[in-house]
Amino acid sequence: MHPFDAVPLAQVAATTTEAVTAQVATTKRVIDLILEMAVKYGFQVLGGTLILVAGWITAKFTAKVLTDFLTKRNMDVTVVKFVSGTAKLTVLAFAFLVALSKFGVEITPLIAGLSVAGVGVSLALQGTLSNYAAGISLIFTKPFKVGDIIEVAGVTGEVQDISLGSTRLTRVDGAKVVVPNKHIIGEVIHNYSGLKGVDIKVGVGYDTDVNRAIEVIRQVILSDRRVFKEKEPKIGILEFADSSINLGVKLWCRQEDSLDVLFGVNKGILEEFRRNKIDIPFPQRDVHLYQESVERTLSHSKINIS
Repeated sequence: MHPFDAVPLAQVAATTTEAVTAQVATTKRVIDLILEMAVKYGFQVLGGTLILVAGWITAKFTAKVLTDFLTKRNMDVTVVKFVSGTAKLTVLAFAFLVALSKFGVEITPLIAGLSVAGVGVSLALQGTLSNYAAGISLIFTKPFKVGDIIEVAGVTGEVQDISLGSTRLTRVDGAKVVVPNKHIIGEVIHNYSGLKGVDIKVGVGYDTDVNRAIEVIRQVILSDRRVFKEKEPKIGILEFADSSINLGVKLWCRQEDSLDVLFGVNKGILEEFRRNKIDIPFPQRDVHLYQESVERTLSHSKINIS
């Protein structure tokens, strides 16, 4: 007789029913757990997500309102960017902390941990943080603004952007230069604000009519349309050199025209001096030889003179 024939059908049915009942009970418990988790944490997740979205929208709106308000008050563009950016980051940080609390994260230990981590990061990033501190100082003291022509840290160029970490300049030759802000604070800053002073020195002989030479130079300068006529050029005797009277010239032009003006005015002065017979002397030395000194020198050098 087959072994299964000895198992009563009622027992098989009971065993199957128990297994199905246990499976159904397990499935029900899983579903109940999922529903409980969804009810318990779903609204927290939804609330935290809505807070993040609302914080992002509020941050953008706040930045836009501040930008429009400060722009209408004719505030510097750098200050406008800094204030609006700071306000945006503040709103986002607040929304993030509130969202974390909705997600069930304890904020107090988190803030304490971030404070400790911040101390370590600040020690490791002293150079970078000093750039940011210097950037804040530049933004509020405003020694220059975007569009100004400045000379600082050995670089001369037009200010393109002032950020917290660095200042971007464009030189006359078109090169882009990024200067860390910590190298600007404490340095001497020359702000030309659209004007560049050009210095020229030219020598004339001691027997030259200086007034006539000055007038010739003045006419050359006035004939150059790139030179600012509103700011009168200065011409006069700069120094008495060994071989010449050096005349000094100070004129002003746009920063981007400074080299062309320097080369053009120098060329014009040379041409007009030649046309007006005004000499530019070269260095000269008068050497006086005395017979007694020559003989003594020759005797010491053992040179026979025939």
